[in-house]
Amino acid sequence: MGAWLSTTHPRRPPASAPEDGMDEPLPPSTRIPLGTDPVVLLADSDERIRQGLTAQLAKYQVSVVHCADGAAALLEAGLRKPDVLLVSADLPVIDGATVLRLVRRRLSIPVVLGVGPDDTAQVAPALAAGASACVARPYRPREVAQLLSLADRGSRGWDQPLVCGPLTLDPSTYEVRMHGVPTARLPLREFQLLHLLMLNAEKVITRDRIRAELWGEGARRSNTITVHIRRLRERLGDDPHHPEIIQTVRGVGYRLVPPTS
Repeated sequence: MGAWLSTTHPRRPPASAPEDGMDEPLPPSTRIPLGTDPVVLLADSDERIRQGLTAQLAKYQVSVVHCADGAAALLEAGLRKPDVLLVSADLPVIDGATVLRLVRRRLSIPVVLGVGPDDTAQVAPALAAGASACVARPYRPREVAQLLSLADRGSRGWDQPLVCGPLTLDPSTYEVRMHGVPTARLPLREFQLLHLLMLNAEKVITRDRIRAELWGEGARRSNTITVHIRRLRERLGDDPHHPEIIQTVRGVGYRLVPPTS
């Protein structure tokens, strides 16, 4: 799996902590395909987030080393060489984007940027600087685990542009274009949803799969996916009453049909 292969380095036992506000418990037998005893270095200033995610990822047999600021993150990354670095965009001392750039210069490990509601402007620069992915923060453990389980996306073209007729999506620049004209900047979740649909163009993607890959247990509201699909259609100029690009397969899910004009 290239850069996602496990390395040998010291381990810390995962800390236990209250899980209020976190996702429901995870299947205890689930493993993340990052090699033996994978370690995630979590850099986040919020102790509750650090402790909660540590306890939850332990259920996936993933150990978490955590620190509270960017300077400590750089030090720990150099010492431990973790399998993955999950870094918050708004870290104190040294911000997440700077940590990302410095780590990518020195180490060939995946770096995932945690993006809060006020940090979406950092998504495009982070991806351009070499972030493996961005994930919504506060974190949902199932979503983070799902992201880690798809850690070989790079080898399967995650960072390569997708083209469906006149519709293009470029993860490296976080841009979506229709007929060469950039659309309005998509929020992270809508970008991920469009990427999933374009990656599987002409195929029906079930609502259950969309929920599992993008939200985990976070899409409990029945209309969450529907709302995001509606917004995507609006951004792509798809007729909301008779959509031709993102089509509804009633009772099953959605299918993206490459536009012809």
